[in-house]
Amino acid sequence: MLRLVLSPRTSGICARNFSHEKSKKTETHYEVLNISNDCSSRDVRNAFVKLSKLYHPDVLSNATSPERTARFVQISEAYRTLIKPQRRRDYDDSLLWQPQRSDRSPVGEDGSSPLWEVRPNYDPNPGPYYGIKGVNRVSNWRVALVLMALGVFGALFGFASVKHSFELNRQMQDEISAEAVSHHAAVVADAQKYGNEEQVRRMIDRMSRNPFSQATSTK
Repeated sequence: MLRLVLSPRTSGICARNFSHEKSKKTETHYEVLNISNDCSSRDVRNAFVKLSKLYHPDVLSNATSPERTARFVQISEAYRTLIKPQRRRDYDDSLLWQPQRSDRSPVGEDGSSPLWEVRPNYDPNPGPYYGIKGVNRVSNWRVALVLMALGVFGALFGFASVKHSFELNRQMQDEISAEAVSHHAAVVADAQKYGNEEQVRRMIDRMSRNPFSQATSTK
């Protein structure tokens, strides 16, 4: 960020000679109407009426006087500004920001014009960018490359994790299915070997040894 600062110099660059003319202090609207700053709206109106009788162009003595006509224009402008409360407040605020000196031109006292200089509004030696000594600032494109690499690595890691989880789940399902098939084959082999009567006797024997079945039968 840059800022403009005014550097007064006494060199003759862009110098202007204003020694032959001193700028006259501009009158305020209050001074034009010859009233005080804390006057009322009635005072403003009375002052305007009084001065209009002296400087109005319709008066014969003022018709041929450009100075008095110009003065009446100033009086009318002052009246239009001060008679309105909002306009008067704005005008009073503007008076607070006006310099007290009569020569408000940026030209120096000796007639030389000060030069505008552009100065940086930052510290030319800010120190370490990240606050760590020895660590220099990394360019934006390098940061972007690192972020892209991390994104690709994350995507590959996620894909590998999902694939491994799917294969592990499939392996567990295959083991359960193989165990069920093996048990079913053993049951079929026993039925074929010993017949249905032997299978019924074994089932009754297992039920008799199961305490849960005994408790259920007693109820």
